[in-house]
Amino acid sequence: MLAERGQLRYDQDHYAEARQQFGEALSIFRELEDKHGQAAALAGLGLACREPGHLVESLHFLDQATKLLEPLGDDIGIGYTRRLSGSVRLEQGDYPAAREDLDKSLQAYLRAGSKRGEGCTLRTFGLYHRARGELDQAVQTSSRAADIFRELGDDLMEAYAVRAAAKAQLRQGRLDEALPALEGSLATSRAAGDRWGQGATLRVLGELHLVEGRLDLAGSCLKAAMEVWETMDVPLWRARTERDMALLSELSGDQEQAQVLRKRAAMVFRDHGAREYRELKEAYRGL
Repeated sequence: MLAERGQLRYDQDHYAEARQQFGEALSIFRELEDKHGQAAALAGLGLACREPGHLVESLHFLDQATKLLEPLGDDIGIGYTRRLSGSVRLEQGDYPAAREDLDKSLQAYLRAGSKRGEGCTLRTFGLYHRARGELDQAVQTSSRAADIFRELGDDLMEAYAVRAAAKAQLRQGRLDEALPALEGSLATSRAAGDRWGQGATLRVLGELHLVEGRLDLAGSCLKAAMEVWETMDVPLWRARTERDMALLSELSGDQEQAQVLRKRAAMVFRDHGAREYRELKEAYRGL
């Protein structure tokens, strides 16, 4: 029951409360010597730490969960924890370890015959390929994930995968394809009352309008994304949006505000060990 409450609080974006519930569940499962229960609670703790950007703690819990599940041969559980740890290592910029986790996640889900698990891991693989600059693979992999979710009738996860593909298309300059896909993704997230999906899609729409030079529309989308993030404990997503707003300020001629926003975002990336901080340092070295 405590683990279920933890998942409910996570789904409601109350990450601190979710962490408390999962922690209490873990204590009970340890007393009962229930390894499956312990693994589920540890995975929940990892998930609840990931969203607020506690990446090191998240991996600590997720790796413990995987170590419990592997001797049990629980492929669904292994697929899940490996996918989550791969996503966290991707946030940190540890690409070889992220790739290894995602490969093992996909293999586990394929052994288990879980189409939904396969779709979830393919979507995360799409994010991996985009981060590596492998844009064709990012579009293809994310689109495969979207097809799976469409077949399963999971509109929200389909929208997540479509957004991932559209962001890679944006990086390719395929703006005419990306725009309607993003608008559809936003509509689905709004209909589902999914705040995270709305914030993430609004941010990508803001990026697209920046590329097109539509600064007013970019500002509206980025401001709306920030309004979503301010209702949630997601500092990395606020920082990413602030970094986009820094570019908007720069293009609008406000260099001082751009510098303030960029510095504030960089400090968040540094404090949370996110890959963007390293990318920023490398960019400055190249100037």
